[in-house]
Amino acid sequence: MATSLPYTLNLSIPFESARQAEIACKTLSPDPILKVNELNVKYSHDSNTLTCAFSGVSDRVIRVAVSNVIDNIKTIIECMDEFDGKEDELFQ
Repeated sequence: MATSLPYTLNLSIPFESARQAEIACKTLSPDPILKVNELNVKYSHDSNTLTCAFSGVSDRVIRVAVSNVIDNIKTIIECMDEFDGKEDELFQ
């Protein structure tokens, strides 16, 4: 992995519960970085906060990555709002 990436940004995103932050972290983590020599993203969660640590070769690379992650988080939150805590009535 590239360790000498000069630009960094950390995002902390609060969720309603620690479970939701963990779900978001596990959902985002499998996405592979296509150009590891240009960008590195690490996800972690602590209590109800998801932390995304970006490092990249330029501010533009980080901006694009952050935009993509925010879009993904929006989709994750929409799915949690729709399905979290609801019983599966189809198979009962």
